[in-house]
Amino acid sequence: MQVSTLIRSFCVEMMAARLRGSDARPEGMLNLLWYVSVLPLLLACVLFASPAYSGPAGDDLLQSENISLPGQYGAIIYRINEQSPGQLFIVGISHRDAESLSNHYDTAQAQLEIFRIGEWLHKNLDLELLLPEGYFTGEKRVSVRDSHAVTGEVDTDLLYARLADDSCFVNAEMLLMAQYGMHAAQVEDRNIYESVCNCLGELTRKNCTMMQMEAKLDELQYLQEIRTARMLQEIPSAIEAELRAGTIRNPYAMLTIGLNHLHDIIRYLQKNTIMITPPERGDKRMERYTAELAQLRKGYGITVIIPRTLADDQQLLQATRLDEIVPKGNSILATNAPAQQLQ
Repeated sequence: MQVSTLIRSFCVEMMAARLRGSDARPEGMLNLLWYVSVLPLLLACVLFASPAYSGPAGDDLLQSENISLPGQYGAIIYRINEQSPGQLFIVGISHRDAESLSNHYDTAQAQLEIFRIGEWLHKNLDLELLLPEGYFTGEKRVSVRDSHAVTGEVDTDLLYARLADDSCFVNAEMLLMAQYGMHAAQVEDRNIYESVCNCLGELTRKNCTMMQMEAKLDELQYLQEIRTARMLQEIPSAIEAELRAGTIRNPYAMLTIGLNHLHDIIRYLQKNTIMITPPERGDKRMERYTAELAQLRKGYGITVIIPRTLADDQQLLQATRLDEIVPKGNSILATNAPAQQLQ
C-alpha cells in the first residue's frame, strides 16, 4: 500500500469523524502529509507500479439472472460466491481534502457514482444496509435534509451540486440515508481506530527522527491492515444483528471504504485467509494476525466495485496497486479466482 495514500485517506476519515461528533480528534495532519512527501526514498519502497489500465466497456454482470450494474456507474473488479443468499458489495471510495474538506478534481463525480451504485443496489436488489468506513453507532450526524432535499428520483445535476458543495460536509452515504431511508451500521473497531489515531499523532512530532518515522510508518501500515481485517470480520455479525432487529429485510449490505484498502481485501479473499505480519522494527505488542475470512465461512457472496471515475484513473490504480487486478481491455472480471494472485 502507498503510505502517502494511506495517510491522506485516513486523515479525511478523521476529519469526517470530527464533523460527525466522534471523539477521535488527531491534530497536525497537514504537517504529516508534508513531512511524508519529502521522503521519496521511503515512499519508493512502498509504491508499487504496474502496467497501465484500460477500462472495461458495457455493463458488469452482478448475478446470473442478467441483473447488471450500468457501466457508467462503476467497474466490478472481483466477485466470489455470487449465488449465496447473503451478499456484500464493497465499493472503493474517494475522499475530500484532509484539511479544507474541499473536493479534489474527481471527488464529487466519484461520490455521485457511489450514490448511483447504492441507489441501483437498493432499487434492484432491495439493499438497505450501509457499512461506512469510519462510522460509529450513536454519533452525531450532519443533517442533509435542507432546502436541497427532494423526493423521488434524484436529478443528476442537483446531486452533483450537493456533493460538490464545499461549504458543508456531505457524502454519498449520507444522501442515500436521507433519500431512501437506508440504514447504517458500525463495523469499525474503536480501539484499533484510536490506535491508528495515536500513531498518526506520534508521526507529527517535530523531533521525530528519520529512523523513528520509518518505524512509525511501518506500524501505521500494520495497524491499517489490522483495521481492515477487523472490519471484514465484523461484517457478518453486523448484518445478522440488523436482521434480528428488523431494520433490514435481507442479508445484503454495501461497505464503502477507501480505495487504498481494496488490494489487501482482495488478497484476503483470494486466499480465504487473513494473514498480517508485524513489522520487524515494531513494538513487541504487535503480533502476527491470522484468521479465516468470516464472510466466506458464513456463505456470503462478495462483489468489489470501483466507481467509474476512479476505475478510469490510471495513476490512481497504480498508486493503490489495483492495476494488478482491474480487468484489461474489454474483459470483465467476475470469477472466483483472478488470474493474478496478490502478494
